[in-house]
Amino acid sequence: MKKLVLVLCAVFLNSCAGTSYITPDTVTKYDSKFSDTDLKMMSSYMAESLKNSDVINSGEKKVLGILHIKNKTSEHINSDGISDKLMINLLKTGKVKFANRENLKELIDEQRLSAMGVVDESKAKEIGKLYGIDYFLSGFIESIEKRSSRSELTYYRLSLKLTDVETGEIVWADESELKKKSSKHIMDW
Repeated sequence: MKKLVLVLCAVFLNSCAGTSYITPDTVTKYDSKFSDTDLKMMSSYMAESLKNSDVINSGEKKVLGILHIKNKTSEHINSDGISDKLMINLLKTGKVKFANRENLKELIDEQRLSAMGVVDESKAKEIGKLYGIDYFLSGFIESIEKRSSRSELTYYRLSLKLTDVETGEIVWADESELKKKSSKHIMDW
């Protein structure tokens, strides 16, 4: 009898395993860690906020350069994924253009050298004119985590700002916040 029960349990547990496709829009709710759902929600919110800003709706098409979004969390978050989602959402409006991010890195390195006096300042300005960047988009993502023996709570904040390249003035800023809670059940290992 015990063997039969063990065999039935093994068959049942084995039949539960498997792989299936789910839609990318399915909400990920496994734990309190940053997920694809969080990335989509936060970047969509920020893109909508920027789309509705006076800067983007001023008439002429603006050229934006996205700087690296800093990850100030304790998790590995690919912040380039946030940048890419923002860029795609904003490009769909037809109101903005983006400088190539690889070329932008070269421009920033050149400007740093110029500020140190290593490179002629006019050369850095020439590079800026070459890429025609009007604004830099920059920011960070941070988190606060709270844990107990049975649950986790994580707060995320994505903060972005748009800076005028010529004046250095911050012309737009916003933040998106999420708070996630996960609980362990008695059957969780």
